[in-house]
Amino acid sequence: MAAPFLAAAVPIGPAGSDPVPMWLAADAGIRIAADAGASLVVLPELFATPYVAAESPAGWAHLAEPIEGPTTTRMRAAAMANGIYVLFGMALREAAGLPFNTALLARPDGRIEVAARKIHLPPAGDAFGEEHHFIPGAPIVQAVDIAGCKVAALICYDRRFPECWRAAAAAGADLVAVLVGGPAPDDPEGLYAAELQASARANAVYALAAARYGTETVTGQDVRHDGETIAFDPNGMKIHQHTGPFLVAVEPDRLAHARDNNATARRLRLPLLTVKEASWLN
Repeated sequence: MAAPFLAAAVPIGPAGSDPVPMWLAADAGIRIAADAGASLVVLPELFATPYVAAESPAGWAHLAEPIEGPTTTRMRAAAMANGIYVLFGMALREAAGLPFNTALLARPDGRIEVAARKIHLPPAGDAFGEEHHFIPGAPIVQAVDIAGCKVAALICYDRRFPECWRAAAAAGADLVAVLVGGPAPDDPEGLYAAELQASARANAVYALAAARYGTETVTGQDVRHDGETIAFDPNGMKIHQHTGPFLVAVEPDRLAHARDNNATARRLRLPLLTVKEASWLN
């Protein structure tokens, strides 16, 4: 990576029963990112559908799509039209039974790849939780080269687990993209940003989170998204925090300096058991 790599995060929300407004919002953000020179745009977790983890899965199974479903078709078209990589979240149905909470990568040449399947599913609340709606992904973190920058994807709750960040760094990631959605009303104020900041610094990687926002009412109850669209450099310095799309420049010199001088990132000696350095193509 000889020159800075530009990545964009696009917040989306709130979702309703019709995915079209979310698709249109994504299209607009992708165009802004591409016009600004970005090579990659990151959209939130499950960006086009309401967050229904507290509801009975039987009533919401229709939200899952096959890999050639309408959301993927829309994001493929946006990637091709704008000449940009698009990393986005959706419920992916790959076989009979429950779907995966998935991050997919749409390439400018029209290829679609599975970037990540959510490994850790938040536990049930009073009745239901994500573990009732999805199959957990295999404990694997991958990285892929995009225009000279190695990018790993984590889906929301997976950011809470230091092992995921260590695996991303061990796979060679320069940038960890975190696709965020869902409420976290019990979190202490500031915890979300602190998790990203500490993980970026400890592993000498850039952290870029694209979050859903707003309050959804499609289920008959208020569901408020609590994440922020935010970024940190490999030294843990906040780059930007915004309510709209923004760019992050992944700078090779800053990465090299952090990796040469960050004692934590250089000194971990515990073994890593779930690292995969490979293409996202399945």
